[in-house]
Amino acid sequence: MKSLRHDWGVILARGDSTRMGRPKGLCRLPDDDLTFLDRICRLYTRAEMPVVVVTRPDLAAIYREAIPGAAVAEWVLFERGGGTAASCLAAVEALADRATHLWLHPVDLPMVRDDTLAHLADVSVATPDSILIPHHKTSRGHPVVTPLAPWRGLEPVEYTGSMRDLIDTHAAAVLRVLLQDPGICWDFDNPEDLIE
Repeated sequence: MKSLRHDWGVILARGDSTRMGRPKGLCRLPDDDLTFLDRICRLYTRAEMPVVVVTRPDLAAIYREAIPGAAVAEWVLFERGGGTAASCLAAVEALADRATHLWLHPVDLPMVRDDTLAHLADVSVATPDSILIPHHKTSRGHPVVTPLAPWRGLEPVEYTGSMRDLIDTHAAAVLRVLLQDPGICWDFDNPEDLIE
């Protein structure tokens, strides 16, 4: 008998956004009323996944005011320090008893399409022990879909590097998924990237 899956969308929003000059989750695309954070929350809500946001306490206070209260099922607060691995492992720690799979999604990638999530979900269901790394052409993107099990018990505070480096330690489990969605690689780092 197969065990039930419990997938969570994990929005990574802990960065300082120094180049952007403001929290990236509050940015908007041209002619769009939704912030990046709100757009990504809605993406996972449409896919019927609960959303957890990993951020700092100071940013959480700002982000909570900017999106509808029901959009986020849980907030994981993690102070400054550490890299993306620490952010991801903080989500693993918080969801250890409730999640089987995590969808790791940086807050500066608001252009991912619904059909991309649907395709990744199909691949993940067929290969539940694989770590899915989406690619568009030659570029690696997000969301990364990973079973929670490989990361269970790892302490976030011990990791200062990137999640990519941590995933590379499980290279045998990595499955490259080619997609036609350029949004998986389309991040926004500078004010010039936005036309408001």
